[in-house]
Amino acid sequence: MAVFGNLEHISLADLLPLLATQEGALEIFNVPGQPAATLYVRKGTLCCMHVAGRPVDALQLRSAVARLMQARKGAFEFHPGVRPRGPSVVVGVPIQSLLMAAATFNDEFSEARDVLAHPDTLFRLVRLEPVEDRRIAQFLDRARVLLITGASAREISERAGILLDDVRFYLHKLRQLGMALPVRARTEALPPVRKGLVKRLLGRLSERFSRRFG
Repeated sequence: MAVFGNLEHISLADLLPLLATQEGALEIFNVPGQPAATLYVRKGTLCCMHVAGRPVDALQLRSAVARLMQARKGAFEFHPGVRPRGPSVVVGVPIQSLLMAAATFNDEFSEARDVLAHPDTLFRLVRLEPVEDRRIAQFLDRARVLLITGASAREISERAGILLDDVRFYLHKLRQLGMALPVRARTEALPPVRKGLVKRLLGRLSERFSRRFG
């Protein structure tokens, strides 16, 4: 039997732990300004998530849940035993860990909101090094090629399929690390000591494709 209710009476942060021992699909809809979402849970783990009918990958999972955690209006319905029927990205994240990560994202985004660059500001990579933050590393994997020659948050969002505010947030993080900087034009020269960046990046991409198709 389906269980339903309203987010005005219970938040997602309180609701998900109650489903920790269940298996099924939690649908969340009628949230102002947000598309419908479905979270598939099984024994304390979020197996996968769909937003507007499309699967959410590991890079965007935390922010997607974070936004729903802030919702104070909307409805939910839980369908026991229901599993994904279409294409999905298996994430397999423990619910408690996900809720903590999402809460942290909300705090970080709130602190950075007023200093995020305009969506059309061009950014370029000026330094490449290992990144401890897994989220930023995943973002770089998706956006690195675009950032080599320069790209705006809006362009990256459209071409890499990442929410615009998420892209702005990750560019802010890269700027704090000194790895990406705003530029006036795509052709603006890189600092002299970093001219080899593009060559190194292209070399790494070549090695990756050689290993994959060789």
